[in-house]
Amino acid sequence: MTLLRRSVLLSLLLTLAPGAARAQAPANCALANAVDSGTYANLTISTWSEAAQDRASYDWAECRAAALRRTLTGNPKLSARIDTLRRQYREMRAIESELAGTRAGGGTLYAHAIPRSYAFLEEQIGSLAALARSPLGGQTGALYARQVTQARADHAAYIAALRRYRPGPDEDYVQFDPAEWKARVDRYEALGKAIMLTLGSRNDAATATGYAILTSPVFGADSEY
Repeated sequence: MTLLRRSVLLSLLLTLAPGAARAQAPANCALANAVDSGTYANLTISTWSEAAQDRASYDWAECRAAALRRTLTGNPKLSARIDTLRRQYREMRAIESELAGTRAGGGTLYAHAIPRSYAFLEEQIGSLAALARSPLGGQTGALYARQVTQARADHAAYIAALRRYRPGPDEDYVQFDPAEWKARVDRYEALGKAIMLTLGSRNDAATATGYAILTSPVFGADSEY
């Protein structure tokens, strides 16, 4: 495990551990389920800090995820699929952060980006779940077909760009381990394949939405937002 990966994981553990949570109020799921994530942060963070922002985003997403599970109680198969997709999408965001951090030579913003991405991701997952259990999600069309096809191409291009990456001659600040880089990209690709297998290839609104989440990385393949 490289120094960067250890620092990313340590930052997340310190941010999201129960001890860190005591620095601000516990998650208020009643509030989180009533307001957007920005409003939730404004109303729950008493002392503003990077860790507090991370925690607020994480808590909001966890509260919304729990609420979504309750709405899917009568559809356990869909609930299980959504939970699996959430874990996979979140892991992909974490890998994007790690790879971007490697290219940049480190930096705390890459660790903070992981929990902060969860709020928007949960909004997207909520939309996917709503469409999956509604006739609206089953509507097909040429637009949705193009979106699915384009998403597959974009995802493949993203992975190809990651595989091509090597530090430039003037990037001596980058601690690049080819084997570790390959392992992360391989895992990223495997997660993408698993998600696409779950989503399938129907040209409907729900499928297009799931693919849109797949191709909404926190960091681009060139390390930029």
